Amino acid sequence: MKKTKTGMVFGVFDGLHEGHRYFLESASEKCEKFIVVVAQNGASATLKGRMPKYSLEDRIEAIEKLNSAWTVVSGDSVQGEWNALKKYQPDVVFLGHDQSAVADELEKIHIFFSFIEAYRPEQFKSSILHQSEGVSKED
Repeated sequence: MKKTKTGMVFGVFDGLHEGHRYFLESASEKCEKFIVVVAQNGASATLKGRMPKYSLEDRIEAIEKLNSAWTVVSGDSVQGEWNALKKYQPDVVFLGHDQSAVADELEKIHIFFSFIEAYRPEQFKSSILHQSEGVSKED
């Protein structure tokens, strides 16, 4: 199967867990160049209803440690600007199984996307992991 030239993902990635790792590695295997866009704290608060547990810098560093060949960038400070899309012009945006709202927005601006299946979501979903820490909002 031929690889896509440039692929991109968006996410908060707050507390990098096995589900995140599976998502990132599965998406990266499908493309030659891989860009990870990490949501800023304010975007996380808007999308998830809470601030991330880890700082933006810590979340970016954790992903860079996972694979140094990936390009890891900060997301927009204003939702809907899509600066990373404009700058990198990916051939495809890979989405997690729970990113249907992002799919709706990408569809409106005619950006091709593809979903990556979940990896054991009953065990490795941030909201479940955060609930065990006393946090109840979705991640």
